[in-house]
Order: sequence, then C-alpha cells, then structure tokens
Amino acid sequence: MLKYNKYIMTLLMVLIMPALVSGCVAKPSEDSNLTEDKTTATTTEATTEATTEAATEATIEATTEATTEASVQKDTDLSKLQNTILDNKESVGIAYIGYVGYEADEEEILNFVKDSQYADKYDFLCGAPLVNVGGAELYAVVIADTKYSVSVYRAEITDNGEYSVNTDNTLYNYNGNGIDYFLLRCNESEIHSNVSLSFKKGNDSFSVFPMLSGMDGQLVDGNYYDFSIYSDYVSSGESEDKNVAIAREILLESQAVQYYISMGMSVQYTGQIDEIEGRP
Repeated sequence: MLKYNKYIMTLLMVLIMPALVSGCVAKPSEDSNLTEDKTTATTTEATTEATTEAATEATIEATTEATTEASVQKDTDLSKLQNTILDNKESVGIAYIGYVGYEADEEEILNFVKDSQYADKYDFLCGAPLVNVGGAELYAVVIADTKYSVSVYRAEITDNGEYSVNTDNTLYNYNGNGIDYFLLRCNESEIHSNVSLSFKKGNDSFSVFPMLSGMDGQLVDGNYYDFSIYSDYVSSGESEDKNVAIAREILLESQAVQYYISMGMSVQYTGQIDEIEGRP
C-alpha cells in the first residue's frame, strides 16, 4: 500500500512539473494589431526623423548657396566698378545718390539707398558704412586704387571763396584695408561743399570737395570718376523745394540782394519757375 501511494505521488509530481514549466513561459500575444502598431510607430518615427534631417540639410545648403551667390555678386559689382574707374585713369569714383534732407537719421538714409536705382546696379552700397558730416546730400565714394589712403575732414568756405580744411579732426580714415567704399552725407549749403576728401599715396596727393554744380545739377569736375546715375530733373522726382532752396542761396550771395535785404526787403518765392542753362 505504501509502495502504491509512492507511485501515485511520483506521478503527480511528474504531472505538476510540466505544468509549472509551461506556466513560466511567456504566452505569445494574440493581439496582432498591437504588434503592427508598434512596428508602424517605429517606422513612422524613423521616417519623420530622416525627413526632418534631410529638409534641414537642404535648407542650410540652400541658404548657404544663396548667401554665397549674393556675396559673389556684390564682389563682382564692386570689382567691375573699380576696374571701370581705373580704366578711366582715376583712382576713386564718386556718385551723387540723392537729396536726403537734414532730418533723416541713419536708418532712413540706408533705406533711401535701398529704394534707389543704386541698389540694383551697385547693391554693395546698401550695406556701406555711413560718414555723416552733416548736410542734406548723400554721396557714395569707391576707392579703386587701394594703395591710396583716404581721410575725411570738415571744410569751410572763407571770405575769399577758398576752402579751409580742419585737418585736426579726422571724421573717417581709410588705409587700404577693409571696405573700399562708404556713403557720405554732407553739404549744408547748396553752393559749396562742407567736406574735404584727402587722398594720398606716397608723394602723390589730392583733395576732392564733392558737390553738385548749380549749372547742370551734376557733380563738379574733379580728380575722380563720376558714376552717378543721372536722369531728367522732372522724371527723377527732384522736389521743387530743393530747386527753390538752390535759387534762394544763389540770390543771397549777390551783393545787390544783400543790400536790399539790409534795407528791410526779403526774398519771396512767387511760384514761377524759369529754366536757366538747363537748370530749373
């Protein structure tokens, strides 16, 4: 009887062990959708990450290419102008950009350049440094022969009609390094310049007093190449106020007019405009 019971217990243990072993094994998931969802999510994340990286790389590459092209274009425009200046046997080029008035600040002046014809033809001027001497006219100065040094001084007109240059105070200095161009705001008077550009290379030196001629509205002749973009006064939109201001200043220089003003008379604008030697 004991022997029989022993066999029964042994059999039970044999039956229990497979059951315990089978209970320890993880049962495969019967939810196939869950497996598919996990696979899809993993694939989607990988695809999204790859797409984002590719898009970022493409954007960076496109931005870099655009920046490089713009820089090359600016360098090309500048080099072409410098070569043109040298081909015309000059060392520097000057252009009259336009009348900006006395109240415009630096931001307004730079926006004026960006909105002008010069932004299309010489776009490097849109980021040029501004030398503010004080005045209502804006010029651009481009150094073609970079062996020259350039100093900007304030100038005044003497009673003898000659320029007096204040060399004790340098407003801007160029020594052949860095940017080869700058914007110049100057001329508080319509009939003479208030700035002197002093150029020097070894024993060679010369000065330029940039201003417009009262005869034809173009730059007065000097030791420079004029790359101004000129157009007819009417189509260029030059304001009537500026023409009136020029005429007033010219009249005030006359001794006869000064005499009558001292007698209590004044100069008045009648609204009538006569063209003299092509100038309103």
